[in-house]
This record gives sequence, C-alpha cells and structure tokens, in this order.
Amino acid sequence: MNNDDRTNLIRRVSELEGLTDRERSTLLGLLRKGKTYGLVWEDKPEAAEERLRDELPVLTEVKGRALISDSGDAPNHILIEGDNLEALTALAYTHAGRIDVIYIDPPYNTGNKDFVYNDSFVDREDTYRHSKWLSFMSRRLRIAKQLLSDKGVIFISIDDNEAANLRNLCDAPELFSESNFLGEIVWETATDNNPTQISTVHEFVLCYAKNRDNLEKWSVTSDKAAIIKAKYEEIVNSGTTDLKEIRKKLKAWIKENKKSNEYDLSGVSHYDYVDEKGVFYPGNSANTKPGGYTFDIIHPATGQQLAVLQTAD
Repeated sequence: MNNDDRTNLIRRVSELEGLTDRERSTLLGLLRKGKTYGLVWEDKPEAAEERLRDELPVLTEVKGRALISDSGDAPNHILIEGDNLEALTALAYTHAGRIDVIYIDPPYNTGNKDFVYNDSFVDREDTYRHSKWLSFMSRRLRIAKQLLSDKGVIFISIDDNEAANLRNLCDAPELFSESNFLGEIVWETATDNNPTQISTVHEFVLCYAKNRDNLEKWSVTSDKAAIIKAKYEEIVNSGTTDLKEIRKKLKAWIKENKKSNEYDLSGVSHYDYVDEKGVFYPGNSANTKPGGYTFDIIHPATGQQLAVLQTAD
C-alpha cells in the first residue's frame, strides 16, 4: 500500500459510521504503522490509562493547602497531588501549549523498589522491566509535549539504567525528534563508595525543545564581570591607551576590591586580561586554577604516587 492509498483509507475510516471510538482508534493505529527506524518495545497496559478511557480526571481545590502570598505580584502557583498521568491529562485540557519549561524527575528503574507499575514494584528480575518503564514514560512525555509552548523546553533527569532508552524514546519523531535535542547535562552526585568496577558519581539531564527553531540564544550576564568591564572602560576613557598599562591598572584595582565593602569579585577576579576588544580570560572558564585540574596517580600494587613525566621544551 502506497502513502496515498493509506491516507485515503485513514480518511475513510475516520468518517466511517457504526464504529466505537475505541474501534476507530485501533484501526487508525494499525493503518498508521509502518516500517520505521526507532525504539521498539512491548507496550504494557497501565491501570491509570485504562481508567482514563471511561473517566475524566477533575482537579478539586483543597483550600487548606492553598499557596497564598501577601504580594500582589505573586504568581499563581498550582500544586497537584495525585497520579501523574491523570494530573497531566487534566492539565492538557487547561494548559495545552502554555508551558515554557517542564522538569521531570522520573523513576530511574534501578530495580531497587524505585519504580511502581500498576501498584507493584518493578524489580530487576522482571522480564518486562524496561518495556513497562518505556510504556510509562511514553504516555507521560506525549502529554508533556502537548503542554509545551512553541518556545517550550523540557529537562529530564535520568541515570545509567535508562539513559540510552530515554534518549532513543525522545528522539522518536512522534515525540520530540532528534532535531530538537539540545544537549545532555552531566552533573556530579554523591560518591559511589562501593563500586564494583567503575565508580559512578554522575547522572544526566536530557534537554529537548518542542521546536528548537523557535528558541532564542541562551545566555547569562554576570553582574560581577560587568563591574570589571565598567572599570576597564573607565580606565580607557581616562586617557590610558597602552594595553599593558590598562591591564596593570585593572589588575591592581581588582586585587584591591576583590572582596571589599563595596564589591565582591570572588569567582571572576581572573578576568583581568585586556586587548583591543575589551576584557577577557584566555583559559578554560570552567576551571580558574592555573594549569588545569591535576590528580595524583597511585600505583595499584605499591600504593605509591607515580612520578610525573616531564616533557622537554
């Protein structure tokens, strides 16, 4: 069946009378299936989803738990307690296309009683462990995408247990697609005191846009760096033109005011290099220690620190 025939048949089934909504949905789902590249798993039914076929979730206000502020400019926060699939479904009726940022911290599916599916813990011996997790996440991420605005982004925390599956799931065209992947943030967590082979001390945060073409450039302006820049401009405007002299004066001022009653330049005091374009730092801005990060290497048998090899100039 070619694409035109499939499209026409889908239209006819959509208009066909005498079918229940569930029958129509099943037929359309079968017609839309095709051979595509992507993640495949056995979808496992979820009790919450089955309830939603016949019941519409309704949010009920609990006045005793209202988030009240005396400020007239306070935002109207909403705290929703309940099954997250039902809560997301309710929000889809009221907030579709209106959310700019979503952060999700899902169960990591470690097999250590952190993931409950249909009121039962999913352990490592469950042969459908990953299928249940993917079914769980797919339903919620589809609704999350509906909630995002055209400039919306979503951040999802995860660890090694499902990081690869989550990336493949989100890369699917029916979810966020690979083209809207913004990046993977690696962040340090607690030290693994009992490593079996490799000590794992990090987790991940995946970031996707609903449509990255609609995003503006993300940037942060440092107030402290702005103070140094203003001082640089003051020195230049005073008549000093020699770059070495400008830097000498700027460094002396930074040293004097690194942490004074008027300024706190801690963390940016290394921004004291200047050229024709202004103030800059020539090294790795993520590591202000001269020479970069250094570590002692211990011999596994002797327990002694290994000598550092010196290269000839």
